[in-house]
Amino acid sequence: MISFNPFSNIPGVPTSQQLIDMAFGRASKISIELPSKRDPLLMAKLREIRRIRTVASIISDRLKSIVNGMPNLDSIHPFYRDLFCVMFDRDSYVKSLRNVSWASSMILKLSKKYVREIRGAMDPREAAKLRRAFYGRVSSIIDDIDEDLKFLSNLVKLRRLPSIDFNIPIIVVCGAPNVGKSSFVKCVSTAEPEIAEYPFTTKNVSVGHIMGSHGVRAQIVDTPGLLDRPLNERNKIELQAIAALKNLRGGVVFLIDPTETCGYPLEYQLNVFKSVKEFFADRILVIGLTKMDLASKDQIDKATKLINYDKVYVCNSLNCIGTMEIVEYILRSMGA
Repeated sequence: MISFNPFSNIPGVPTSQQLIDMAFGRASKISIELPSKRDPLLMAKLREIRRIRTVASIISDRLKSIVNGMPNLDSIHPFYRDLFCVMFDRDSYVKSLRNVSWASSMILKLSKKYVREIRGAMDPREAAKLRRAFYGRVSSIIDDIDEDLKFLSNLVKLRRLPSIDFNIPIIVVCGAPNVGKSSFVKCVSTAEPEIAEYPFTTKNVSVGHIMGSHGVRAQIVDTPGLLDRPLNERNKIELQAIAALKNLRGGVVFLIDPTETCGYPLEYQLNVFKSVKEFFADRILVIGLTKMDLASKDQIDKATKLINYDKVYVCNSLNCIGTMEIVEYILRSMGA
């Protein structure tokens, strides 16, 4: 199955100690098999040179593969770039890659220097001393990038980001916390989001797939709950939802709980809607009034009047009533 997540294949990153232990351990097993009549100094030189080259090759190649396996943020879709910047510091990422690349090159450069010096050694002890000096320099370099390796090792979390195909229709589901977004997504798609009665159950953006009428295939994205506060005050969970709203082009379902059992007054939920409405300016937008099994006629009428929008649907995402109708309307409006 093709993954559209640009971080799905990022490499694992060893700790500095693991890298050193692996390289030095492999080098320590090297032996030189030559006829016994050969010069002992020559054998010592060849052994130390092979050890140096082994250490340099293992560490340099591993560091290079780490750098090459990390995506260029400028070349990936803005949705994934924004999610990355929510979860990690971009400047630290660039700096760490630069430092690891430098370490790879420097170790290769040092290996050539020490190989030349060992070739001029006057006795086996001098050759061994030069090899140990090289090991010390390598250890120092790896220690210098220890924090960079730790930072890059945390990027494996990005493998779990949803895989989104930007070539097929996308529907984003959003709203205040606990209004029924995950239940809605579960009703209409293959997604199996966690369902629970407390705010911020959805801590990450997740995606499910829909097979609508007439064989139309689409994706539906479940986003974390949004609170009514300025963008610069939003937490990382909320910012992931903002990234989805901003960069996932397609239809939008904004859910509102008219019963207020979500824990947020109706007026508050409307303020949340207004605070992110700018992201919907050129998109098909449907308001879904959830929990119709609990809502009274007065509550539905009040919400409809305050929303003052022509596309308001009533649904119950707990029992999947009216949910698919919303999706089908959006797909038709998108020409899908």
